[in-house]
Amino acid sequence: MAKKFNEISVIIPIYKDEKRLKNNLPKIRKYLENNFKKFEIIIALDPPAGNTEKTAKNIFKNVKIVKNKRRMGKGYSIKEGMLKAVYSPVLFIDIDLSTPVEEIDILLPYLKKNHVIIGSRNMQESKIKERQPFLRSALGNIYPYLVRLLVIKDIRDTQCGFKLFRKDILKPVFSLQRIGGFAFDSEILLIAKKRGYKIKEVPVEWSNSKDSRLNIVKDSLRMAVDVIKIFTNTKRGFYDGN
Repeated sequence: MAKKFNEISVIIPIYKDEKRLKNNLPKIRKYLENNFKKFEIIIALDPPAGNTEKTAKNIFKNVKIVKNKRRMGKGYSIKEGMLKAVYSPVLFIDIDLSTPVEEIDILLPYLKKNHVIIGSRNMQESKIKERQPFLRSALGNIYPYLVRLLVIKDIRDTQCGFKLFRKDILKPVFSLQRIGGFAFDSEILLIAKKRGYKIKEVPVEWSNSKDSRLNIVKDSLRMAVDVIKIFTNTKRGFYDGN
């Protein structure tokens, strides 16, 4: 299905992930080369950078690097990368490939009638190859409840790191983003919905990454606080735009 689309931009947020970058960037590059006439890969890099930039350039010399001056969080990194994208559509994908890059084929057909296509782990047809540990799963089930209660009600999984956007909506959506941490997904989906863009949730394949950068207790608390911030921002009209 990807062969019906000539171009794509792919944003990959990176934070202390040089090892997984070495393993998985070649897979992403190979898929894109085999399926698109034009593509770009943008590494959205959160410091410390280490040798990440050099490693990425060694794998793919045309890779683009968007680097934060200081530690800003995954959400901020993705925002910066998305706003630098040239081609349409634009995908952001986690470097652990919990959702395989080939799942782009599943999302692309829905672009004709929608503006945002999001991979979902929580639909009946989702293919979960390896589940999360109990504690992470238990805490992870609380977050979607808070999101549905305070932010956006009709999306089962806001947090899967596999989302596809039409390029023409990036500036109207991401220019209003205020959350720099992991809860940014919920925020941008809320903004997209408030601006009248159509969002389609699609079941995808997913496997738990054993080497997750998520600190399950600290980051879960931060995400809960950020959900409350999103709720407050909504009440204050911060996402209404012009």
